[in-house]
Amino acid sequence: MIKLIATDIDGTVVKDGTLQIDPEYMTVVDKLIRKGIHIVVCSGRQFVSEQKLFAPIRDELLYITDGGTVVRTPKEILQVSIMPEDVWKGMCKMVHEDLPDCECYISTPDIGYAENENSRMFRWLKDSYGYNICAVKDLIDHSPADVIKFTVYHPSACEEKCTPLFIPAWKDKSLLAPSGREWVDCNPLGVSKWTALSHLQEYLGILPEETCTFGDNLNDIEMLENAGLSFAVSNSREEVRTAAKELCPPYWENGVLQMLKRFL
Repeated sequence: MIKLIATDIDGTVVKDGTLQIDPEYMTVVDKLIRKGIHIVVCSGRQFVSEQKLFAPIRDELLYITDGGTVVRTPKEILQVSIMPEDVWKGMCKMVHEDLPDCECYISTPDIGYAENENSRMFRWLKDSYGYNICAVKDLIDHSPADVIKFTVYHPSACEEKCTPLFIPAWKDKSLLAPSGREWVDCNPLGVSKWTALSHLQEYLGILPEETCTFGDNLNDIEMLENAGLSFAVSNSREEVRTAAKELCPPYWENGVLQMLKRFL
């Protein structure tokens, strides 16, 4: 019996970088929660963005944000994973010096920071994702104490840009995960969506085999492989489709919504 359902957002439930969602999700999710099934929003987004997307039912959900670095209820943070300062600053320095076509930003549990408020990345995060993000002159000099994630951005080929130098340099010091064409997310080593979901399972007394997950990208593979039931949307990468137990229709056909209705 499934007692917990966790779903990725961008590319799985909705198009990347939007706050538009089929309102029927709210009705179906509310009914599932009333049946006693815990629903977890599990994405690379900020908490504020996840809450805006599910605004009518935001106080009924559980949240895994920023790629698994923060686990929270609507009222409290249950777990935070902090990135070592020397790691994210080293990454930032490399992007500045060796990846001139890329941008980067850093995340803390409730706010993000970037260096150019007029850039395409900054406007997309703030205006389309609904992020709480501020511009600072220099990320390294700003140096907040609670950085949880470092992210590299390129408008069309981030993974390709990062593959020759950035990924080899940091793959043993951080959990790196390309996410779509635009992003490479960098978590503290050993911290993923699945480790965050495992924390929630322990907190709630729920087993992996009582868990269902949905995803579309590389950072979803671990939770798709380890959950008792899992679905990759058909628009996902081949590696992701292989990892999932089942496939469902793509986000533009509301594939996740169709599967959720099975549990009613």
